[in-house]
Amino acid sequence: MQTVALPVVSAIAAGVLIVGQMGLMLTTALRRRGTKQALGDGDAALQRSIRRHGNYAENAAIFVASLTLLEMLGAVRPFVIGLATLFILGRVLHAIGLSQENTVNAWRVTGVFATIGAGVALGVRLVMLGIGHL
Repeated sequence: MQTVALPVVSAIAAGVLIVGQMGLMLTTALRRRGTKQALGDGDAALQRSIRRHGNYAENAAIFVASLTLLEMLGAVRPFVIGLATLFILGRVLHAIGLSQENTVNAWRVTGVFATIGAGVALGVRLVMLGIGHL
């Protein structure tokens, strides 16, 4: 009988990501309150805050779910840790980049590439491990 690894790295990554998500949500809520803009996107700073929060949420959920599957399929722990670290770093850098008035900057570009790199590596490895378990 095959045992399934507990997804402890995924749990830690999910914990870090949810705390980050709540931080971005809080900054957006405070910006909305400060501008008295309950709905809509308001000024440029609020637009950036909304995009930081939304983009983070769009990417983090599918990454954590996929990372959990990868870990449960038996991927080596250093690889899982590396992917989680790269993804979290990418999301932080992207959020910093979207915090700047000029949103086309090295922070954002580096964050995008780190996120994509982690996601593609995760997806490819998931397919490989999945096929290996058929």
